[in-house]
This record gives sequence, C-alpha cells and structure tokens, in this order.
Amino acid sequence: MPPIEPIHFRREDLRPRAEAPLELPPVSRDFLRTARGRRARSVVHAFHRWLDRRRLTLAKLTPDQLRRFLLRPHGARITSRTSGNYWNLLRDYLQRLYDRGLIGFDPERLRRHPKRLPALAREYLASLAPTHRPGTCHSFATALRKFYGWLDQHKLEARHLTRQEIAPWFQELHAAGLQPASRQHLLIDVRAYLRWLSERQRVRTAPEDLIRTTDLPKLPLYLPRPLTTDADRELQRRLAASEDPCAWALLLQRRTGLRIGELRGLEYHCLRPDEHRPLLKVPLGKMNNERLVPLAADTVELIRRLQSIAPRARPWLVPGPGGCQISFYRLTTALNVHSEGLPDAARITSHRLRHTYATEMLSAGMSLLGVMRLLGHRDYRMTLRYTAITPETVGDEYNKALAQLATKYRLPPPPPPEQTPDPDQLLEHVARWLRKHAPSRQPLCALLKRIERLQHEVRNLKSSPKK
Repeated sequence: MPPIEPIHFRREDLRPRAEAPLELPPVSRDFLRTARGRRARSVVHAFHRWLDRRRLTLAKLTPDQLRRFLLRPHGARITSRTSGNYWNLLRDYLQRLYDRGLIGFDPERLRRHPKRLPALAREYLASLAPTHRPGTCHSFATALRKFYGWLDQHKLEARHLTRQEIAPWFQELHAAGLQPASRQHLLIDVRAYLRWLSERQRVRTAPEDLIRTTDLPKLPLYLPRPLTTDADRELQRRLAASEDPCAWALLLQRRTGLRIGELRGLEYHCLRPDEHRPLLKVPLGKMNNERLVPLAADTVELIRRLQSIAPRARPWLVPGPGGCQISFYRLTTALNVHSEGLPDAARITSHRLRHTYATEMLSAGMSLLGVMRLLGHRDYRMTLRYTAITPETVGDEYNKALAQLATKYRLPPPPPPEQTPDPDQLLEHVARWLRKHAPSRQPLCALLKRIERLQHEVRNLKSSPKK
C-alpha cells in the first residue's frame, strides 16, 4: 500500500462543534464520583443536555419523556440494545434522584421484570453455566421466557405438548417480525431444552418431532461490503491526518482487521516483538480466542502514537474518559464524522473496515487459511463469507471468459492467395527434366524445339500485355 500523504485541514472541520459546558446539580456531581457514576458519566451528561435542549426540569420530567430520551438520546434513533444499555447505566442515577425527591416517579416501576421461569428451566440454565459463556446462557434464558410465555398464553404444558400444538408458534414468531437468524437461534435453544427434558422423561413427544430441522428458517447469505478503492484511500488519509485518538484507533482497525469489540479491548502493551516482524496480540473476542496479527512498520508507528497519549499508566490502548475503556458510541461517532461525503453509496460502518481488510488480503494472493487465521475464524466457511471474490477478480475472469467465447465461435481466417506460377519457368523445368530423364534423343529434339517455341511466345506475351 502506498504511503499515506497527510492532508491539512482544521480539526473543527471534521469534528462536531463542542457544546458549552453544562452545569450539573450537586447530586449529579456527587453521583459521578462513585464507581457506577464514572461508568455512566457520558449518559448522565447526555441526559441533562437533552433536558436543557427541551427546556425541561427534573421536577417536570415524566416517564413518557424519559422513554423518548432512551429512544433518541442524541437526536437520532438508536437500537433497542443500545437503549437498554443506556437504561442500565441511568437507572441508579434516576433512583438517587427519586430518593431525594427531585423527580416525581419511581424508576423501579419502569423496569421490566422478566418472567420467572419454572424450576426445571432454572435447573437447565444452571447446568449450562459451567460450560457456556454468560452471553450464551442469557440467550437460552431469553428463548425459554418466550417459550413459556407462549405456553401460558395458550394454556399449554411442556409435558403434554404435541406437534400440532407447537406448530402455530412458528407462524407467530414469523408474524412478529423476528429476523431469520433470531428465529433460528430461538428454536435451536428451545429444542436443546426439550432434549434435556426428554432425557429426564418430562415430555411425551420426541423433541425432533416437536421442532424439526425443516422448521428452522433459511438464513440469507450476504456478500461482504468492502469500501470502494477511492473511499478507502480517502478515509485512511483523513484518519491518519486527524488529531482525534478515536480516528487513529479506527485506522488501526482498518490495517489489522479487528472487530470493534477487540479494538476496545486491546491492552496498552499489545505489541509482541518477533525476529522478523512485530505482532499485535488480539484479546479474547467474539470467538473467545486470542490471536497474533503481523504488523507493518507504519502500523507499529500508529500503535506507538496511541501509547503516547496520557495517561500512560492505563490498562487499555485506546483511552476513554479518565483512562477507561473507550465506548462504542465515541468510535462510531468518530467514524461517521470522518466518513462524511466519501464516494461510497452504502452506509460506512466499523465492520466494513474489517471486510475491506479481508478482501484486500485475499486479492493480494494470501491463502484462505492465512486470512482465516488473521480474522480469528474457527471455520473456513466463515472466512468464505467475509472474504468473497473481489469485484476486480470477477471482472478479470469475466473478460477472460468473453475472450475464450469469442475465440471458440470465430471462423478461421481464409488462406492467403497463392502466387501464380511463371509459365516460362514451368516450361524451362519441363525441358530440363526431359533432357535428364528421356530414354531416347531422337523424339526428344522435336519436343524440345516445340517447348522453345512456346517459351518464345510466352516471352512475347509478357513483353506486350496489350496483345
């Protein structure tokens, strides 16, 4: 990759204008000094800025207005998962405000209390804890709550459940608008629970008959979405020239193919020296495995640049407020700012940087196994999805195929026209052959004289073409 040329522009041209400092009430400042408050610092500031823009006070705040903030805290709608994270960070702060009489409603009543599962379901979840990650156990618990909620709604029991009774549930999940991947995970988790019940003889119908393989929805296979060449070059140029550490972190992600969660979890001392090339130690990520990624010289310099940011005595490479771990929101906001106006029609996300890195390595001739190790995949089929054939390779193969088709159906060229022999030379060759091979000389003399007369006539015709 050619060296990145720095560009010169003002920092405020790329970053949004900083708002005026907001004066928080004393109870808010006291809360931000606690451990929970330090983690919720950005959410608390966003909440008070939201109140200030709408000219609301804490005393006039209503539950509906709080729900609106959780849906659009920064003016744009966020996902339900992010909204839930905001609520978890803000809940203790709101409870403190309620205890001091600053808001007029109890935030505990707004909390959704999950349905309590039966004893068998809780026993099953406890059996998964020693061998599964917490996120996986949470996914099983969510699936079982949906399953038992549907059973209670239709007054059914898992022990006497039949195929005819459970089949309408699949239609209801589809009608509810769940994505195919969510429905597939939900049905697989419930079927695993039914197998556990079957081993203990708690269900009458076989689990494979209740939820069959044909009931699982087919997952769409999306192609990777690497950045276009012009957009990729311009984005790297902007990130390299920026003074924002978040921009440097995004450039590091582009040059190493990290997931954004792995980028946030990079340790301060993540460089590993090697005899030939320095390596980047990637922490546990989505696949729950560590890996080493080789680095180029400019990428090593980028990491040194991130390590030089104060405070240096911190656990994370990319610093957040007060040396804490950087948030998803700050990274995505920096990416949105620096990718504005790029020549790429699709929305630019952090995972597209990983797609671009993978397709670039595959186009450069790296083997599938090598790309698989760089990306930290456990199955080669995952790598095939992320590193599909690049558009440049498809175009080259298409042009070669067109050339072969044109050659296959092309008519052979006509042979070149032969030269007309000279009759004088032909008569001379005949006379020479007769003198050499004729057995008798007497009849040969008359024939040779006749050939000489013919040669004389041919010479006359050549000298006078009009005749």
